[in-house]
Amino acid sequence: RREAQGADERVEEAARAGTLDALPEFFGLPIVLKEAFEYTGKQYSQGLLARKGTLGARKGPVVRRIEEAGFIVVGTGNISEATMWMETYNCVYGRSNSPFDLSCTPGGSSGGTAAAVAVLGSPVGITADVGGSTRIPAFFCGLFGHKATGGWVPNTGTHLDNCHGAVCRICQPGCVTRHAEDLLPMLKVLSGPPSMEEDPEAHEYPPLPTWTTPAGPDRPRLDLGNLTVIPLTFRGGLPGSPLEVLLSSISTPLLEGQARVVEHLRSQGATIKPMYFEDLDVGEWFATWADRNQAAGGPSFRRVICEDRPLFGPLELVRYFAGVSKHTAPALGLAFVEDLFELVSPPLKKRLANAAAVEAKIEAALADGSGRDAVLLMPTMPRHGCRHDELLWRIFDSSFTCIWNATEFPATAVPIGRAD
Repeated sequence: RREAQGADERVEEAARAGTLDALPEFFGLPIVLKEAFEYTGKQYSQGLLARKGTLGARKGPVVRRIEEAGFIVVGTGNISEATMWMETYNCVYGRSNSPFDLSCTPGGSSGGTAAAVAVLGSPVGITADVGGSTRIPAFFCGLFGHKATGGWVPNTGTHLDNCHGAVCRICQPGCVTRHAEDLLPMLKVLSGPPSMEEDPEAHEYPPLPTWTTPAGPDRPRLDLGNLTVIPLTFRGGLPGSPLEVLLSSISTPLLEGQARVVEHLRSQGATIKPMYFEDLDVGEWFATWADRNQAAGGPSFRRVICEDRPLFGPLELVRYFAGVSKHTAPALGLAFVEDLFELVSPPLKKRLANAAAVEAKIEAALADGSGRDAVLLMPTMPRHGCRHDELLWRIFDSSFTCIWNATEFPATAVPIGRAD
């Protein structure tokens, strides 16, 4: 509140002096941070009960950049435990609900931030996305959400500083907004590698390309005549791989919404080139993401949620069902599934070769040799309006989002369709 009052006073002084244009672009606007971002004096638990009450001691580059742009941080948004689940609840803050139906999830892991923006708590929220954690909450809360190209936005000062090596490109801080026009200005604020003073591992980040498109009212009208749009749908019939059976079918409202978008883009001159998910090995997308994360060499998920404490074993499941565990069901499930995945999977070298083949198919679809720009058009997730804990049984639906982290491609969630 003091910051907001101070901002009002600065605006009044600048107005009297005729220097309003000298104020930062977003001066005085409120903004909500995902709790995974360290902020001096604010709780920095990462959704882990063992860290409850731990306060941030610094501000990373993303936080500093938004404050330098004029934003006022008004609070932090709830997350899933260790930010690795599609819903938003933990043993520190409890459960976040959809602002449209309290029996439904707002998505995760940035669900608290997305819900706050959806109810006008702030015009924009800062999120992070390692497998869909920006786009899934945007989808469930009717917002726009963007995951940048791998490495464009630094992870320094987030996620307990566990994002190094390839993970600093797979995981990307981003934002959710109510208006599409806000995405590009926010990306310009957030993007760029950290300095060596901010992060000794700054060399892990690629240099940022020069911006050529202005943001705001001065941006040129987009010419869609040079754009190829590739709408993805399921062909149906026999699955191409066992995991395809575990994917949810796409809901009718989303299919209808996608069809309306395709026809609009066609009317604006875009070339439409339909493809099927099966042609791009959709059943392998989840494994491709998991293998890329494992190859990055970061700590195991069990190590992350245990931090410096002894690693738990199967007895933790007994504690959970007895109601005394310090962890949530998704966190425990992911830890044990990670173990099982390692036991039954082929050697990592073979899995990475398969991941490369899947990624090559996607790249070939986008680069068809015509020299035209191309985008894939698909639902962010197969269906809206999921009830609390429903995604436990739809875990592989995250294939729709996590593949773009694995490939390090940019991906944007756009509100479309309704859950009736």
